[in-house]
This record gives sequence, C-alpha cells and structure tokens, in this order.
Amino acid sequence: MNMQRCENGHFFDRSKTAVCPYCNPAYGEVNRTIPLDQPTSAPDFGEGSFSSGFGGDQESGIGRTIALDTVSEVTVAINPKNESGRSFDPVVGWLVCIEGPDKGTDYRIHSGNNSIGRGGTAQIRIMSDNAISKENMAVVTFDSISKLFYFLARDGRNVIRVNNAALLPGQSCELHAYDRILLGSSMMMFVPFCGGEFSWE
Repeated sequence: MNMQRCENGHFFDRSKTAVCPYCNPAYGEVNRTIPLDQPTSAPDFGEGSFSSGFGGDQESGIGRTIALDTVSEVTVAINPKNESGRSFDPVVGWLVCIEGPDKGTDYRIHSGNNSIGRGGTAQIRIMSDNAISKENMAVVTFDSISKLFYFLARDGRNVIRVNNAALLPGQSCELHAYDRILLGSSMMMFVPFCGGEFSWE
C-alpha cells in the first residue's frame, strides 16, 4: 500500500490509482458519495421503469414514514425502561461455580431464556472451561408468570447432569434452590432470587 496525500488533503492509495480519485473528474461517479437529498434514477429498462429520489415513491406511499398514532400495533421493548429511563433487566437468580476453573464466580440469570456457553452470543458466558461448548450448551429460563426456573440441555458435546441425573439434548427439568448442575468440568449451584416469595413484577 502506497498512501499519498493530494494537494487538497485527500489520502489515496498510489498503487491503485495514479491521481487522487476524489479530485480527478476522470474517475466519474465511481465510489463517489452524493448528498442524501439528491435524487437518483433507476436505469431505463423500458416499460415499467421508474425514477425516484431516496424518499421513495410518494404516490404509493413506499418509503414514507407513518405516524405512530395511525399504526395499530405497538412495539414493546425487550428490556423495559425504569423511571429514570434506564434499561430494566434485573437479576432473578444466579449460577455459582462451586467446582472447576471459575470456582467462586457467579453468573447472573435474567427473566426469560439465558443461553449458556463460552461464545460471545451466550448470555451466561463461562469462558475458562474449555469443556463447555461455545454456543448452545444449555438454557436456563425464568418464567415470570409461573415464577419457576427451568433448565434445558441443548446441542453441547458433553453430557449435562442436574443433581447427578443425565439431561440429554432437548430434555429439560425444573430447577429448585441449590440444585447442582454439571456443565463441562464445572459444577454449578443454582441460587434463585425470584420465585413464590418475591418477583420484580
């Protein structure tokens, strides 16, 4: 890469082009930016072709924003906001590592489904235990209506055990306080916070 700066201050790669592509009109419209409000047109392919600005086809309403009061459905946030406007997704329980590489570490459980794995998409990331699958190892769920916790084995390679009983892929069980869950080489203890005595709702 041979970066150069033209007399107008633009940087460009001299190994790809001999002159500044931003300043030289010989390069035409290739890779050139245009203002958002500048209309563009589609190629003329004969009957049925049209041209339109970025605003869309105003006659048919395509590309137009519709006011919220005319929409019948309302979208609800996954993480509702509290009084201060901050996202509200409180802890409902924990998995605490009692044996294994992360002994003494707690993992927060939130309402709904919490995927378990080593990968970046897991809500409960147990990174130090290489025997835990990156994705889709298991799911721990808190059902805010029934106020019950469930554990579901997913597609991980290793057998998951809840209180020493094997849980095969696709099988689930209800979790109770202080249940022991073997994930990879880590033994977790389940500690509920919400349930029959307390809930955030």
